[in-house]
Amino acid sequence: MRTEDRATGADTTHVVTAGDPGGEPLLLLHGTGPGATGALSFRPLLPGIATYRCIMPDLVGFGHSSHPETLPPGPGPWFRRRVDAVLRLLDELGLDRVHVAGHSYGARVALELAVHAPERLGRIVLMGAGGTPVKARLGTLTAFYESPSEEAMHALVTAQLSRGDVPGIDDYVTERFAVAIRPEVRRSFEAAMAPGEPAPVYDESVLAGIPHPVLAVHGKDDGTISPAAGLFLAEHLPHADLHLFADCGHLLQFEVPARLGALIREFLAAA
Repeated sequence: MRTEDRATGADTTHVVTAGDPGGEPLLLLHGTGPGATGALSFRPLLPGIATYRCIMPDLVGFGHSSHPETLPPGPGPWFRRRVDAVLRLLDELGLDRVHVAGHSYGARVALELAVHAPERLGRIVLMGAGGTPVKARLGTLTAFYESPSEEAMHALVTAQLSRGDVPGIDDYVTERFAVAIRPEVRRSFEAAMAPGEPAPVYDESVLAGIPHPVLAVHGKDDGTISPAAGLFLAEHLPHADLHLFADCGHLLQFEVPARLGALIREFLAAA
Protein backbone atom coordinates (compact mmCIF):
# COMPACT_ATOMS: atom_id res chain seq x y z
CA MET A 1 0.00 0.00 0.00
CA ARG A 2 1.09 3.56 -0.68
CA THR A 3 0.15 6.35 1.73
CA GLU A 4 0.34 10.05 0.94
CA ASP A 5 -1.20 13.42 1.73
CA ARG A 6 -2.37 15.60 -1.14
CA ALA A 7 -3.33 19.28 -1.17
CA THR A 8 -7.01 19.56 -2.09
CA GLY A 9 -7.85 23.25 -2.03
CA ALA A 10 -8.09 24.52 1.52
CA ASP A 11 -7.68 20.98 2.84
CA THR A 12 -5.23 18.12 2.84
CA THR A 13 -6.57 14.73 1.87
CA HIS A 14 -4.94 11.58 3.18
CA VAL A 15 -5.08 8.80 0.60
CA VAL A 16 -4.03 5.16 0.60
CA THR A 17 -3.52 3.40 -2.73
CA ALA A 18 -3.44 -0.38 -3.16
CA GLY A 19 -3.81 -2.96 -5.90
CA ASP A 20 -2.24 -2.77 -9.36
CA PRO A 21 -0.57 0.62 -9.96
CA GLY A 22 -1.16 0.13 -13.68
CA GLY A 23 -4.76 -0.97 -13.33
CA GLU A 24 -7.87 1.06 -14.05
CA PRO A 25 -8.41 3.59 -11.25
CA LEU A 26 -11.16 2.71 -8.79
CA LEU A 27 -12.07 5.38 -6.24
CA LEU A 28 -13.37 3.88 -2.98
CA LEU A 29 -15.40 6.23 -0.76
CA HIS A 30 -16.02 5.22 2.85
CA GLY A 31 -19.11 5.74 4.98
CA THR A 32 -19.63 7.94 8.01
CA GLY A 33 -19.32 7.20 11.71
CA PRO A 34 -16.80 7.76 14.50
CA GLY A 35 -13.34 6.63 13.42
CA ALA A 36 -14.22 5.73 9.84
CA THR A 37 -11.36 5.89 7.31
CA GLY A 38 -10.88 4.79 3.74
CA ALA A 39 -8.27 2.10 4.32
CA LEU A 40 -10.02 0.60 7.35
CA SER A 41 -13.37 0.51 5.59
CA PHE A 42 -12.22 -1.32 2.46
CA ARG A 43 -9.32 -3.49 3.66
CA PRO A 44 -11.30 -6.78 3.54
CA LEU A 45 -12.41 -6.06 -0.02
CA LEU A 46 -8.95 -5.34 -1.47
CA PRO A 47 -7.91 -8.92 -2.36
CA GLY A 48 -10.98 -9.25 -4.56
CA ILE A 49 -10.33 -6.03 -6.52
CA ALA A 50 -6.53 -6.13 -6.60
CA THR A 51 -6.39 -5.84 -10.41
CA TYR A 52 -7.55 -2.23 -10.04
CA ARG A 53 -5.66 0.81 -8.79
CA CYS A 54 -7.65 1.19 -5.59
CA ILE A 55 -7.69 4.78 -4.30
CA MET A 56 -8.98 5.15 -0.74
CA PRO A 57 -9.12 8.71 0.60
CA ASP A 58 -10.14 9.74 4.08
CA LEU A 59 -12.94 12.21 3.42
CA VAL A 60 -12.42 15.66 4.92
CA GLY A 61 -13.23 15.51 8.63
CA PHE A 62 -12.26 11.84 8.90
CA GLY A 63 -9.08 10.04 9.83
CA HIS A 64 -5.85 11.69 8.75
CA SER A 65 -7.37 14.25 6.36
CA SER A 66 -8.02 17.88 7.31
CA HIS A 67 -10.39 18.75 10.13
CA PRO A 68 -11.64 22.28 9.37
CA GLU A 69 -12.31 24.40 12.44
CA THR A 70 -14.23 27.25 10.79
CA LEU A 71 -16.69 25.30 8.66
CA PRO A 72 -20.33 25.96 9.66
CA PRO A 73 -21.96 23.07 11.52
CA GLY A 74 -24.50 20.88 9.80
CA PRO A 75 -24.46 18.12 7.18
CA GLY A 76 -24.69 20.37 4.11
CA PRO A 77 -21.51 22.45 4.43
CA TRP A 78 -19.43 19.42 5.36
CA PHE A 79 -20.82 17.38 2.50
CA ARG A 80 -19.98 20.07 -0.07
CA ARG A 81 -16.46 20.44 1.34
CA ARG A 82 -15.92 16.68 1.08
CA VAL A 83 -17.17 16.46 -2.50
CA ASP A 84 -14.97 19.39 -3.51
CA ALA A 85 -11.92 17.75 -1.93
CA VAL A 86 -12.59 14.49 -3.78
CA LEU A 87 -12.72 16.28 -7.12
CA ARG A 88 -9.54 18.17 -6.30
CA LEU A 89 -7.90 14.89 -5.33
CA LEU A 90 -8.66 13.45 -8.76
CA ASP A 91 -7.05 16.54 -10.29
CA GLU A 92 -4.01 16.17 -8.03
CA LEU A 93 -3.63 12.54 -9.06
CA GLY A 94 -3.99 13.42 -12.74
CA LEU A 95 -7.10 11.31 -13.15
CA ASP A 96 -9.65 12.58 -15.64
CA ARG A 97 -12.03 9.66 -15.14
CA VAL A 98 -12.40 6.88 -12.58
CA HIS A 99 -14.77 4.13 -11.61
CA VAL A 100 -16.18 4.74 -8.15
CA ALA A 101 -17.49 2.50 -5.39
CA GLY A 102 -19.11 4.21 -2.42
CA HIS A 103 -20.33 2.66 0.79
CA SER A 104 -23.19 4.26 2.77
CA TYR A 105 -22.31 7.98 3.06
CA GLY A 106 -19.64 7.40 0.43
CA ALA A 107 -22.39 6.31 -1.96
CA ARG A 108 -24.07 9.67 -1.38
CA VAL A 109 -20.80 11.37 -2.37
CA ALA A 110 -20.63 9.16 -5.47
CA LEU A 111 -24.16 10.19 -6.46
CA GLU A 112 -23.23 13.86 -6.06
CA LEU A 113 -20.24 13.34 -8.35
CA ALA A 114 -22.49 11.61 -10.88
CA VAL A 115 -24.89 14.56 -10.87
CA HIS A 116 -22.44 17.47 -10.92
CA ALA A 117 -19.27 16.00 -12.46
CA PRO A 118 -20.57 13.15 -14.64
CA GLU A 119 -17.62 13.32 -17.00
CA ARG A 120 -15.26 12.27 -14.18
CA LEU A 121 -16.94 8.90 -13.60
CA GLY A 122 -17.09 5.62 -15.48
CA ARG A 123 -19.06 2.89 -13.72
CA ILE A 124 -20.58 3.35 -10.27
CA VAL A 125 -21.02 0.85 -7.44
CA LEU A 126 -23.34 1.90 -4.59
CA MET A 127 -23.09 -0.28 -1.48
CA GLY A 128 -25.67 0.11 1.28
CA ALA A 129 -26.28 3.51 -0.22
CA GLY A 130 -27.25 6.65 1.63
CA GLY A 131 -28.66 9.71 -0.06
CA THR A 132 -32.06 8.38 -1.14
CA PRO A 133 -35.40 9.32 0.43
CA VAL A 134 -35.06 6.13 2.53
CA LYS A 135 -33.81 7.49 5.84
CA ALA A 136 -30.83 5.96 7.61
CA ARG A 137 -30.96 4.83 11.23
CA LEU A 138 -27.91 6.46 12.80
CA GLY A 139 -28.68 6.15 16.50
CA THR A 140 -25.67 4.01 17.40
CA LEU A 141 -23.34 6.34 15.50
CA THR A 142 -24.48 9.52 17.18
CA ALA A 143 -24.66 7.89 20.63
CA PHE A 144 -21.05 6.67 20.59
CA TYR A 145 -19.51 9.86 21.95
CA GLU A 146 -21.88 9.97 24.91
CA SER A 147 -19.59 7.42 26.56
CA PRO A 148 -16.80 6.48 24.15
CA SER A 149 -15.04 3.19 24.79
CA GLU A 150 -13.81 0.21 22.82
CA GLU A 151 -16.89 -1.66 24.04
CA ALA A 152 -19.12 1.10 22.65
CA MET A 153 -17.28 0.88 19.32
CA HIS A 154 -17.79 -2.88 19.30
CA ALA A 155 -21.52 -2.34 19.85
CA LEU A 156 -21.62 0.28 17.10
CA VAL A 157 -19.93 -2.03 14.59
CA THR A 158 -21.75 -5.25 15.45
CA ALA A 159 -25.10 -3.45 15.20
CA GLN A 160 -24.30 -3.09 11.49
CA LEU A 161 -23.67 -6.81 11.00
CA SER A 162 -26.09 -9.69 10.53
CA ARG A 163 -24.00 -12.08 12.63
CA GLY A 164 -21.27 -11.99 15.25
CA ASP A 165 -18.61 -14.28 13.77
CA VAL A 166 -17.26 -12.01 11.04
CA PRO A 167 -13.48 -12.42 10.53
CA GLY A 168 -11.34 -9.38 11.28
CA ILE A 169 -13.99 -7.45 13.19
CA ASP A 170 -12.13 -7.34 16.51
CA ASP A 171 -9.04 -5.80 14.90
CA TYR A 172 -11.23 -3.39 12.97
CA VAL A 173 -12.96 -2.28 16.17
CA THR A 174 -9.64 -1.70 17.94
CA GLU A 175 -8.13 0.30 15.07
CA ARG A 176 -11.27 2.32 14.45
CA PHE A 177 -11.63 3.17 18.13
CA ALA A 178 -8.06 4.51 18.17
CA VAL A 179 -9.01 6.91 15.38
CA ALA A 180 -12.39 7.84 16.86
CA ILE A 181 -11.00 9.11 20.18
CA ARG A 182 -8.69 11.66 18.57
CA PRO A 183 -10.07 15.10 19.56
CA GLU A 184 -10.13 16.51 16.02
CA VAL A 185 -11.97 13.43 14.72
CA ARG A 186 -14.64 13.81 17.37
CA ARG A 187 -14.97 17.53 16.72
CA SER A 188 -15.44 17.04 12.99
CA PHE A 189 -17.97 14.24 13.39
CA GLU A 190 -20.09 16.19 15.87
CA ALA A 191 -19.95 19.35 13.74
CA ALA A 192 -21.01 17.50 10.60
CA MET A 193 -23.89 15.81 12.44
CA ALA A 194 -25.09 18.99 14.16
CA PRO A 195 -28.41 20.61 13.23
CA GLY A 196 -28.09 22.76 10.15
CA GLU A 197 -28.41 22.72 6.40
CA PRO A 198 -29.04 19.13 5.26
CA ALA A 199 -27.04 17.20 2.72
CA PRO A 200 -28.82 16.61 -0.60
CA VAL A 201 -31.29 13.79 -1.15
CA TYR A 202 -31.47 12.19 -4.58
CA ASP A 203 -35.08 11.66 -5.58
CA GLU A 204 -36.63 10.20 -8.72
CA SER A 205 -36.16 13.35 -10.79
CA VAL A 206 -32.44 13.59 -9.99
CA LEU A 207 -31.69 9.90 -10.42
CA ALA A 208 -33.40 9.85 -13.80
CA GLY A 209 -30.69 12.16 -15.15
CA ILE A 210 -27.71 9.99 -14.16
CA PRO A 211 -26.44 8.30 -17.35
CA HIS A 212 -23.82 5.96 -15.86
CA PRO A 213 -24.05 2.19 -15.50
CA VAL A 214 -24.71 1.56 -11.80
CA LEU A 215 -24.54 -1.51 -9.62
CA ALA A 216 -26.52 -1.12 -6.40
CA VAL A 217 -25.59 -3.67 -3.74
CA HIS A 218 -27.36 -4.12 -0.41
CA GLY A 219 -27.53 -6.56 2.47
CA LYS A 220 -31.04 -7.95 2.97
CA ASP A 221 -30.59 -7.65 6.74
CA ASP A 222 -29.25 -4.09 6.69
CA GLY A 223 -30.68 -2.36 9.75
CA THR A 224 -28.81 0.91 9.18
CA ILE A 225 -30.07 1.71 5.69
CA SER A 226 -33.00 -0.45 4.61
CA PRO A 227 -32.72 -2.51 1.41
CA ALA A 228 -35.57 -0.31 0.23
CA ALA A 229 -32.85 2.21 -0.64
CA GLY A 230 -31.29 -0.22 -3.09
CA LEU A 231 -34.68 -0.97 -4.59
CA PHE A 232 -35.33 2.77 -4.98
CA LEU A 233 -32.05 3.22 -6.84
CA ALA A 234 -32.69 0.26 -9.12
CA GLU A 235 -36.15 1.54 -9.95
CA HIS A 236 -35.21 5.14 -10.74
CA LEU A 237 -31.66 5.04 -12.13
CA PRO A 238 -31.90 4.47 -15.90
CA HIS A 239 -29.04 1.96 -16.09
CA ALA A 240 -28.92 0.25 -12.71
CA ASP A 241 -28.86 -3.34 -11.55
CA LEU A 242 -29.50 -4.42 -7.96
CA HIS A 243 -27.91 -7.30 -6.07
CA LEU A 244 -29.19 -8.24 -2.62
CA PHE A 245 -27.00 -10.41 -0.38
CA ALA A 246 -28.91 -12.74 1.94
CA ASP A 247 -27.77 -12.98 5.57
CA CYS A 248 -25.84 -9.73 5.29
CA GLY A 249 -26.10 -6.40 7.09
CA HIS A 250 -24.72 -2.93 6.39
CA LEU A 251 -21.00 -3.78 6.36
CA LEU A 252 -21.02 -5.85 3.17
CA GLN A 253 -17.28 -5.55 2.64
CA PHE A 254 -16.74 -7.39 5.93
CA GLU A 255 -19.52 -9.96 5.72
CA VAL A 256 -19.24 -11.01 2.07
CA PRO A 257 -15.87 -9.65 0.85
CA ALA A 258 -15.07 -12.40 -1.66
CA ARG A 259 -18.52 -12.46 -3.25
CA LEU A 260 -18.73 -8.66 -3.27
CA GLY A 261 -15.30 -8.39 -4.86
CA ALA A 262 -16.24 -10.87 -7.57
CA LEU A 263 -19.46 -8.97 -8.27
CA ILE A 264 -17.62 -5.66 -8.55
CA ARG A 265 -14.98 -7.16 -10.86
CA GLU A 266 -17.63 -8.58 -13.16
CA PHE A 267 -19.51 -5.28 -13.27
CA LEU A 268 -16.45 -3.13 -13.93
CA ALA A 269 -15.10 -5.53 -16.56
CA ALA A 270 -18.22 -4.92 -18.64
CA ALA A 271 -17.07 -1.36 -19.30
